[in-house]
Amino acid sequence: MSKKFLLVTVVISLVALGGCGMAGRAHMKISPAVKKVAVVSLAVSDWGGSVKGDSISTTSVHGLMRSATLGMLTYAESELRQHWKVERVGAFITNRRYQRAAEDIRVATYSPVVRGREMPLFGPGFKKGDITPQKARNLCAALHVDAVVLIFSEWTVKTGAFIPTTKAVSKNVVSFWNKKGEKIYFRRIDVVGRKPIGAMGIKAVNKGTIKQWTWGYETALKKMFAAI
Repeated sequence: MSKKFLLVTVVISLVALGGCGMAGRAHMKISPAVKKVAVVSLAVSDWGGSVKGDSISTTSVHGLMRSATLGMLTYAESELRQHWKVERVGAFITNRRYQRAAEDIRVATYSPVVRGREMPLFGPGFKKGDITPQKARNLCAALHVDAVVLIFSEWTVKTGAFIPTTKAVSKNVVSFWNKKGEKIYFRRIDVVGRKPIGAMGIKAVNKGTIKQWTWGYETALKKMFAAI
């Protein structure tokens, strides 16, 4: 067996093992021990307008995305409860210290509205799961938790080269920051939807097909939290 053939075989094997697109198999550094967490930020974006663009649906695409975020938050908190105690957003959304920590980031994102308040962002680095160490410490102290969780999901589409069916793609980022201001966990997993939502870039985005993006998000979070 030639070295070139062996190298190609190894590369193909590694790709096959990758499954969904994954950026780093991170494991949480428990320091100090994390027993109670809170999701402080959850945002969804339509990358380059690719979800809304070329949609033949008459339904408001961005309205659907905004509506989906509340279910996404519920799912995240439910999955987290399998591993940690969770301070639910509904219990602290009006907390003054939590609200004061927010930053006015002028970006086109959608976040859950809980008890009449939209969940805020805490800095321009939210797409990479980043906040400042001091902000992480302040949020943990304000909410009486060991770590805060930031979630970002970027939505787009993918059309096959040989069979030109169009599918939903979600790029999902999760980070944990502990009460010492340390980023103790980060992972990104990209997931392609199971079913076609159109062909040749033309698609129908509606209450049924929007679930292809949320399914990808849920699949990513389940894999992340199970591996921590």
